[in-house]
Amino acid sequence: MYGPCILCLESTEPLTEEHIFPEAAGGNISKYVLCKPCNDKLGHWVDAPYVDQKHIQLARVTYKIPGKTGNIPQPFSDIYSIDGSDGQLKIKLDKDFAPRVVPQAPKVWVTEHGEIGLSLSLDAKDRKNIPKIIRTVLSRFFKSDEGIRLGWSDEEKENAIQKSIDGARKVDPRSEQIQSTLGGRWTIELKALFTEYVKVIYEICCLEFGAPFINSRSGVLLRAFLRAQCCDEPEPWELMDMAKHLNVAPQIPPDLDGFIRHLTNGNPHTHHIAVVTPAGVVCSMLGMGAVFHARDLNQAQRVADVAKVYVSSITGGRSGIFCLGELLVDAQ
Repeated sequence: MYGPCILCLESTEPLTEEHIFPEAAGGNISKYVLCKPCNDKLGHWVDAPYVDQKHIQLARVTYKIPGKTGNIPQPFSDIYSIDGSDGQLKIKLDKDFAPRVVPQAPKVWVTEHGEIGLSLSLDAKDRKNIPKIIRTVLSRFFKSDEGIRLGWSDEEKENAIQKSIDGARKVDPRSEQIQSTLGGRWTIELKALFTEYVKVIYEICCLEFGAPFINSRSGVLLRAFLRAQCCDEPEPWELMDMAKHLNVAPQIPPDLDGFIRHLTNGNPHTHHIAVVTPAGVVCSMLGMGAVFHARDLNQAQRVADVAKVYVSSITGGRSGIFCLGELLVDAQ
């Protein structure tokens, strides 16, 4: 499919499928509005930072939303420190939220009798890997300055490695049941959320209003902002200053939030939804969003009758593009 790309405004590249709300976050409305280079840029610089936010990952885990690779992220994938009987242990949750001990760096020393001492700390599920770990650790030790100073032959080194492996097989590893609360801190990158909202708002306005919006001052500003984000080091900007510059309020006021709740049957946290009229766009994505005030569209031709709602349910509910009046009747 060919046509002008709404971001670069060129028509030499075929248009590719673009998910208005990110597919990895449960979005299921797509249109052919971007050339591949622009689609890739927005996916990398705008969609990916949004999808990587911890609260988005939590929603994906809760509602089993996989990415293109089929994987579902683990929002609690950080490493946690807890107190064990022998000091602090490092704990990591696997994809099924089961705790696993993060292997600690093995300790190797030479005893007063000239033998090799070795200690390991790892998860009980990794017990089968102990012989391989011992061989790797001691082989590296014998190549270190301390190991070389021993002056051992290859046969002596191999005997020491095998002795350690045999000794480990005879020992019943001590397991420890630990009860502790895992604590951490999450941060939300408000700029990443804001940039995603601007992308959604811009794409929907281009779809609904076409050239009158694309050529308007609002269209030029939003497009320039998005293009400026698609690089390694975008120019620094302050959220509130940029919000004022683009006429995009970075949060939904209570009255409009109630309206969104009404349209989603009280479940905005399981929906991506955008209400678009010539006055602007209210965009809510999993309960957070922004409001765009389109000050220069009211006078544009052929846009006065636009009143649409874009809805993506991440739980398998009603999704699609609807007339506002249709949803208002159904929601009553």
